[in-house]
Amino acid sequence: MPLPDFRRMADGGVRKPSPELIDTIQICQQRQRWYREYVVGSRSDTLPFVGAADVGDQPAVVAGQIRTVLKLEVGSRNEAATWEEFLRQFIALAREAGVLVMINGVVGNNTHRPLNPREFRGFAIADPFAPMVLINGADTKSGQIFTLAHELAHIWIGKDGVSNSAADDLPEQLGPDFKVERFCNAVAAEVLVPMAQLSNMELPQDVDQAKAMIARSFRVSTLVALRRIKDIGRLSYDDFQGAYYAELDFLKRKAKQKKSCGGDFYNTMGARVDPHFASAALEGQTLMGDAFELLNIKNSTTFRKEARHLGVAS
Repeated sequence: MPLPDFRRMADGGVRKPSPELIDTIQICQQRQRWYREYVVGSRSDTLPFVGAADVGDQPAVVAGQIRTVLKLEVGSRNEAATWEEFLRQFIALAREAGVLVMINGVVGNNTHRPLNPREFRGFAIADPFAPMVLINGADTKSGQIFTLAHELAHIWIGKDGVSNSAADDLPEQLGPDFKVERFCNAVAAEVLVPMAQLSNMELPQDVDQAKAMIARSFRVSTLVALRRIKDIGRLSYDDFQGAYYAELDFLKRKAKQKKSCGGDFYNTMGARVDPHFASAALEGQTLMGDAFELLNIKNSTTFRKEARHLGVAS
């Protein structure tokens, strides 16, 4: 694995990484190295939040720092009509803070090489000049929201890594990998569903109704909602485990029933490649052949179309 592997399966083991995962990491590492050189050449200061926290810190404190830096207002998510709209807002705020955010459900632009969200949810490269997050775009929108928050926690503690966010689903472990992932999950949950706001809500006694209310109010997945119900003492750990796996099975069945639909290639590419990175590559900051490789573009016609789409060419 080109990055530290924090992924865990239900038995606590680690699945052998697929060629698709390896290639995706290498593509992102190439982009991140190039963008780092570009950033270092244009400014000398680092981003102060990279590595600013530690796994020994209080998750609520670190979550507060993330929301402050990103200017992520809890109330603003109620203004987002859908989870997808909130995800777009969340990504935009992270990008404006200086984090490269890429979303992709395939390797590069190859639709014949899909990424499996059961294998990994995302990964982070915690560089002080050009931190990067990759989100598995094949995951659900609510899953992508949690992954972004989780990987931002990795950036804040300065630890690269590939995650599948499974640490909360496993029995308590003492290994350092589990501690890192549990910490990042706890930070992510607090970023998305702050305990202060949750405690002021009048939740139904019925767990399913409470779960739905939290998910709808904070634009998070029902899995995150269940975790927060556990955190406020409404579910024991064993009950949480049972409810979590039941909900996970339900979501898997629901996902299989949904038919995927295609989108405009250039709009999709705008998500796959961070606009700050793409604009730098398309503005003549690198040779055209190198730009083709960085952006997984095969010809000059596509290059010009993407440049116009991003507003860096007429």
